[in-house]
Amino acid sequence: MQPTDLSKQWIFKNFIHLVSQQETRESKFAVRMREEMLKFEKEFGEKSNLTLSDIHLIACIGDFSPINVTSISEKTGLTKGSITRISKKLLKLELIKRQQINDNKKEVYYSLTPKGQKVHLIHNRLHHEIEERFMKFLDKYTVEQLVFARNLMQDLAEWEY
Repeated sequence: MQPTDLSKQWIFKNFIHLVSQQETRESKFAVRMREEMLKFEKEFGEKSNLTLSDIHLIACIGDFSPINVTSISEKTGLTKGSITRISKKLLKLELIKRQQINDNKKEVYYSLTPKGQKVHLIHNRLHHEIEERFMKFLDKYTVEQLVFARNLMQDLAEWEY
């Protein structure tokens, strides 16, 4: 077998490994987020039982507020039905609020309450910590290697396998 073919096989094997690790990494993030949410629950004296989807919906609303269901769906990839279900939970927990803008009774927009803003800050802090560690990890590569990696990642993201 040619060295190029061996390299391609190694890259494919590690691509599959990275894809399978994603679930583990999401689980680790969920554990860290859950630890932070326990502190939050102590502070507010109530259980929230938020899932990662709940937290990412809060993050989207916090980043783009005021925002409607259609825009949330476009930005998160969640279905409108999922957003409606999650938003009912978040409204009940007083993490988000509904409002209508410009007297349009049909169009509903969401924004964060002060409690929701606290969850948004926790989420952003954890993401920032992960990003800092990732950037430090990338420091060991040359500019040329980073350009290649960027191109490879872009191609992988667009590849229909």
